[in-house]
Amino acid sequence: MKKVQLLVVTGVFWFSLYLYIPFLTPFLISLGVSATIAGIIFGMHSFTQLVLRFPVGIKSDTLGRQKPFIILGMLFAALAAVLMYFFPNPIMLFVGNIVSGFSSTMYVAFTVLYAKYYGKNETSRAMGTIGAVVEAGIFAAFLTGGFLYQKSGMRSLFLVSFLIGAAGVIASLFVKEAPAKKVTIKKDDLLVIIKNKELLLSSVLCILVKAIVFATAFSFTPKIAQDIGANGIETGIASALFIAASVLGSIFITTKAGIKLGNTRMTVVGFLILGGYAAAVPFIHSIPLLMAVQFIGGLGYASLTAIFMANAVRHLKPNQKAAGMGLYQALYSIGSALGPVLLGIFADKFSYEAGFLVIAGLAAAGLILALSAGRKRMMD
Repeated sequence: MKKVQLLVVTGVFWFSLYLYIPFLTPFLISLGVSATIAGIIFGMHSFTQLVLRFPVGIKSDTLGRQKPFIILGMLFAALAAVLMYFFPNPIMLFVGNIVSGFSSTMYVAFTVLYAKYYGKNETSRAMGTIGAVVEAGIFAAFLTGGFLYQKSGMRSLFLVSFLIGAAGVIASLFVKEAPAKKVTIKKDDLLVIIKNKELLLSSVLCILVKAIVFATAFSFTPKIAQDIGANGIETGIASALFIAASVLGSIFITTKAGIKLGNTRMTVVGFLILGGYAAAVPFIHSIPLLMAVQFIGGLGYASLTAIFMANAVRHLKPNQKAAGMGLYQALYSIGSALGPVLLGIFADKFSYEAGFLVIAGLAAAGLILALSAGRKRMMD
């Protein structure tokens, strides 16, 4: 029962945070800002995580508790939405994204607490399960967001996000804590975490994945969709298809076939898919074709993030895992923050086609790094 409770809160959490995401970049550009500025505003959500996630992980370890951080995360998800509802202008959207980034920072507590519900050797299974719930929550958000955007406009998304976030605050009060002894994170423990090769490798690979996905599927692909004539519902469906495939990817790695394929091969295939996806999107002029490409692209996403999350902390001691997860999630936020900015800069200076092709190049870099790590047995 406690697993189900936490998974429900996790789904609600990401639903609230992502309800308006596919429409944020097109909305910003409709307000008159450049693609670069839109990328910066969108990226502030992740920049906040970059700064705060490692300290939050350390604090979670020292307290031996995660529930307070989960409640705080839900609270700030609601606050971000209500700010953007009352003040839907570029400056307050910038502020709202900082607040929502603070909310996302608390996700480290969700993952650590859920992992505590499982045995030491079941980390991959736990991360795959909670990863699938995250993607399912985002999937529902994108579908709902498309309908609301089409019928009632952008502000309705912020209002519903606030209401769902407020309900999530109440639900989070019933999450079952799995308290551990309070620990003091020593300097030596921090050095062990920071120098852990698997954690650093997984972080770099996830930086590349997040840069690709946040620049494309979560940011500028919806703009491309609207440019070729997609309405709000179609834009939401296209975004949801990416996530639907991601859910399948998360589930697949927990199956016998996924385990047999191995982390290295799964990673190579995932980067091939994401690279092809990013390269194809700006050249598509058919909405049904874009939807098909969205689904294919999504197949490579969540499977990678689940693999990297489990690999990042598998060699850390129990009292180091929350801090390690915090560092990992902070580092991959570099990609989430810079990916949209990078694509926006190239779109402004050259074209959207150039921007998407640059992002596709990041997938090639990830593929090469994964092959090298596989040879050194750092991912199996």
